[in-house]
Amino acid sequence: MSATTWYVARSAGLVAYLLISSSVVLGVLMSAKVRLSWPRFAIEEVHRFVAILAGAFVTLHGVALLLDKVVPFSLAQTLVPFTTSYRPLAVGLGVASAELLAAIGLSNAFRKRLPYTLWRRMHYLTILVWLGATAHGLLAGTDRRDAWFIALVSIAVASVALAFTARFGRAAGNGALVGVSLAAVAAVVALAFAPQPPAPHLSATTSGRVPSRYSGRLAGRVVGSQSPVVSVVGWAGGAGVRVDLLVTQGQVATTSLQLRFRNGASCAGAVRSLGTAGLVGSCGTHSVRIAWSIAADETVSGRLDLS
Repeated sequence: MSATTWYVARSAGLVAYLLISSSVVLGVLMSAKVRLSWPRFAIEEVHRFVAILAGAFVTLHGVALLLDKVVPFSLAQTLVPFTTSYRPLAVGLGVASAELLAAIGLSNAFRKRLPYTLWRRMHYLTILVWLGATAHGLLAGTDRRDAWFIALVSIAVASVALAFTARFGRAAGNGALVGVSLAAVAAVVALAFAPQPPAPHLSATTSGRVPSRYSGRLAGRVVGSQSPVVSVVGWAGGAGVRVDLLVTQGQVATTSLQLRFRNGASCAGAVRSLGTAGLVGSCGTHSVRIAWSIAADETVSGRLDLS
């Protein structure tokens, strides 16, 4: 189930972003009064439908993240921005953008009851939604450094940038348009490869008691495989698992291993030996052995034993 929900979350998030980008492009072009091949009323209907569809995929993205057990999120973390331990800034921007999109959607639903000036100003907030969603995808997405992902986001960002150029710089020549496109692509690449801070470590103190022995089937995922900090996060039965590896010049420099149990107990330690089939490490005063297999899509399955 974790693999399915993880794919659904990633796919729904990407589709939602492309739909939001399309909605912004259509809105900017309509405000610029650019001559389009379709009648204006038809463009407005497409614009409205795309915005509604984007909201549906944002909702699917959030629900899938709630159901996923690879990188677990609580309901509160999906509603309150900047409260997650996993890339809080990047995830918080996504949460804030989704809630702002919901507010804009409500204003559209009550458009006839709102003063036109207020509705129009709220409608402009879609730009902030798009900016937040762009930063969210490029900073939090696990595919953010893949060529296909960078290409899709670059096309979306360049399209929005060119639409604004058409709106505010109608006399811009071909050289300026090419410059705008290249600047948009450069910004995407720079953000995609921006360094991410290491994930916070679990505290060694516990509100419960770490079991003397524990075993569970492991389901997880490799996160940040193209960055200096490579992590394996997931669940082994009812225990949250996180393994962090700091890689420099192709060598593992430092490691950490963390477990958190449902009773609130947690422990932290280090990896003593690491291989393609698993690892042996410590967690507090306990010994941990993990046997795993890592698939081509970077999902991890196996078994954890603590003694």
